[in-house]
Amino acid sequence: MAAIAGSGGSGDGRQVIGHSVDDRALVARSWGDAGSQRRVLVVGSIHGDETEGRRIVARLTGRRAERLDGVELWTLETANPDGVAAGTRGNAHGVDLNRNFPRGWRAIPRDSGYYSGPGPASEPETRALRRFLRRLRPEITIYYHQPWGRTLIPCDRRGRRVALRYARLSGLAARDCFPSPPGSATGWQGHRAKQRAFVVELPGRALRDREVRRHAAAVAEIAEPG
Repeated sequence: MAAIAGSGGSGDGRQVIGHSVDDRALVARSWGDAGSQRRVLVVGSIHGDETEGRRIVARLTGRRAERLDGVELWTLETANPDGVAAGTRGNAHGVDLNRNFPRGWRAIPRDSGYYSGPGPASEPETRALRRFLRRLRPEITIYYHQPWGRTLIPCDRRGRRVALRYARLSGLAARDCFPSPPGSATGWQGHRAKQRAFVVELPGRALRDREVRRHAAAVAEIAEPG
């Protein structure tokens, strides 16, 4: 398979995959073996007020990522830059992007705290991430959330084994057979794109440095083939 446009490996592959409601860039970066058949994506945050995963993404980049063998690692610091800037769960329209994907989408009202938007894939961030996932076709995708403090194990066999392995390596206990919420990114990937994806719910506090290191090491371990 040809390399994704903009991929240069060793931290050179910076790609703007779209823009937010307020025109902030969604920036993906590639590391490791450029053009490898095996691709792994790590998303630091999709909710703007759940940002500790961005520290793990930062830890993954640079020397650690450059040492990866047999895999092209892609990182997306956040899929919701407007929410991060405002400190809100949703984007600038107040939409929970993890309820806005087409798979299983249903209307969830604004006052619920999980507003799913006026329709499936109504938000530019959702559409940008969906296009990118279709092009990249990652072997594994990890999404960081907060605050439950559990590795959420998919019910389907496709992602179960790798998520359980991540839980063991990271030390973050597993919550087995956790169903994907309606309109979630993992639900869309698993059923529409046939890709392995799972959620890591970090604790609702600042991670200790050793926890950041352990999570980054777990990503590196499951990313490489073997």
